[in-house]
Amino acid sequence: MIDVVLLPEFLPREALPEAQVVVLDILRATSTTVTALASGAASVRLFDRPEEVLKARAAAVAPVIVAGERGCRKIAGFDLGNSPAEYSNDIVNKAAIYLSTTNGTRAAVAARTARRMLIGSLLNAAATAEAVVTELDRGPTLLLCAGTDGRTAIEDVIGAGAILWQVLAGTMRPDLELTDTAWIAYQTFASVRSRLAPALRLGQGGINLIHADLEADIDFCAALDRYPLAVGVNLHSLEATPWRNM
Repeated sequence: MIDVVLLPEFLPREALPEAQVVVLDILRATSTTVTALASGAASVRLFDRPEEVLKARAAAVAPVIVAGERGCRKIAGFDLGNSPAEYSNDIVNKAAIYLSTTNGTRAAVAARTARRMLIGSLLNAAATAEAVVTELDRGPTLLLCAGTDGRTAIEDVIGAGAILWQVLAGTMRPDLELTDTAWIAYQTFASVRSRLAPALRLGQGGINLIHADLEADIDFCAALDRYPLAVGVNLHSLEATPWRNM
């Protein structure tokens, strides 16, 4: 069974220990995480609160890049914000990144009792779908939308639909069970797949970025399958790394 969970508070807690979860915060945390790893970062560790980032950095042996945002803006005193374009190879290559964001990293924390966790985005939708397919029969698959400030985010629904599009194209399984919200996500992506960036501008997450003079991030995050990279998460440390049959 594949379900799209529209907000972290809707996670079926009883099903999590048997589920593989794909966390989606298209604008922008999961897009940033995927970009950082594609740019050569050693890992991206996900935190709920900024103070947890600072505490972990103080205990770290090796140098760490601390990154994150609140209200779209870089957290004061942090090295990087949450714009994926900031995470170029010359800045993050071989670095460990500690990241805390308003919505996306909190969603990962909420799902940490899952059997398996992946980080998904439009940037790596096909690669994420390929990783998801390997364990479709081991338990539920939950595509978790981070939302925006506690409300459903259309961009996350579109991202979930992009992964579903690839899963269905890759498996061709008539017996594959999708929930109603999964079908809604699939159809939403299908209706906008040729104009993803304009669609992402319509939601509150896109509007927030435009008001913060960060509209370029929308175009960056809308680049479907820019990276052939699946990303897995160590559930103990919430450390994201390139997926290797995790």
